[in-house]
Amino acid sequence: KETRLELSAKAYTHTAEYDMCIAAYMRKAAGLNEKLFLEYDLKQGLRYGENPHQDAKFYAAQEQVPYSLASAKQLHGKELSYNNIQDANAALNIVREFGKTPFCVGLKHMNPCGAAIGKNGVEAWQKAYDADRVSIFGGIVATNCVVDKEMAEGMKPVFLEIIMAPRFTEEALAVLETKKNLRLLEVDMSSESPKQMQYVSVNGGLLAQQLDTETIRLTKEMCVTETQPTDEQMSDLQFGWHIVKHVKSNAIVVVKDGRT
Repeated sequence: KETRLELSAKAYTHTAEYDMCIAAYMRKAAGLNEKLFLEYDLKQGLRYGENPHQDAKFYAAQEQVPYSLASAKQLHGKELSYNNIQDANAALNIVREFGKTPFCVGLKHMNPCGAAIGKNGVEAWQKAYDADRVSIFGGIVATNCVVDKEMAEGMKPVFLEIIMAPRFTEEALAVLETKKNLRLLEVDMSSESPKQMQYVSVNGGLLAQQLDTETIRLTKEMCVTETQPTDEQMSDLQFGWHIVKHVKSNAIVVVKDGRT
């Protein structure tokens, strides 16, 4: 009986997925949106959720996109937790803001505690770390730069939960893998993702909105005061504008010389 039930569930799941693909395609073409069909596959079970008494699992969308933990490759360290995934996702959303400009952010509890741009990854990391050497303890670091040996040696003395980058050199891995529990993740940051939806569950329902990946560029023409900003101030305003977008509550971000 148990085997027949399991096989029946698999068969109906297969046909349901097939019908759902067709229905979703036709409904999109017809502009119908009174129903929402979602399909996610189990990526991994988690030891627990936000608290130890909560059961949790991590599901991945079938369509893989850049800046996604669902398609990230874990190179080293223990399993990710529910809170790790939440924080790491927030860090990746900040990194996305800076494209190819060398950038590094330290994050904790879904808020940046140090962020900076630099002429290369080493400078970006050092500036981000110097912004707040206390709060980053036990935090997450994300960068859009390849982590090399020099960058790895700068990070190694700091207690971190996760380091995320598009790539780690073999020399960098040799340095960082000496820390047994440190999670090292390679994340696809090769291109901007297509328009995608963001889903947030509420009791008995689901909120859906387009993921906010756009940030309006600031210009001097927007300034309404008699005193006009210098080029250096405009550069810092631009930098701070991208960071404050991702700070929770009533945000205040202070920046100078490309660093929070």
